[in-house]
Amino acid sequence: METMDEETNPVMTEEQKKMYRRAKRRVSFKIHFAIYLLVIAFFWLLWGFLFKDSVNEGETSVFFRLTLAITFFWGIFIITHYLIAYKWNKSFVEKEIKRLDKQKAKQQAKLQELQEEEKESNELQE
Repeated sequence: METMDEETNPVMTEEQKKMYRRAKRRVSFKIHFAIYLLVIAFFWLLWGFLFKDSVNEGETSVFFRLTLAITFFWGIFIITHYLIAYKWNKSFVEKEIKRLDKQKAKQQAKLQELQEEEKESNELQE
């Protein structure tokens, strides 16, 4: 079976590498989401069968609050992971590289402009 691993296939084009990384992020999200569903289902079933009726009326059990907190906070991470895998397709590193390239081009243009001004002032002095 042929793999498209970046390390084992050095002749991949840049576009193939981007597609591979995107697919890898999406598969990672799907695995993360499946684990989330299984663990959260286990906690809620555990609470429902063992702890639901173990507290006095009007009170909530510590296990219920813990399960609710885990569901909520882990859900936030799941949503973030989804956004990174599916919505924010451009890498943050790629964006930063482009920003730095623009900044470098501006600095080089300014340096060239200053060098030209210096050259003109030297010519006027002579």
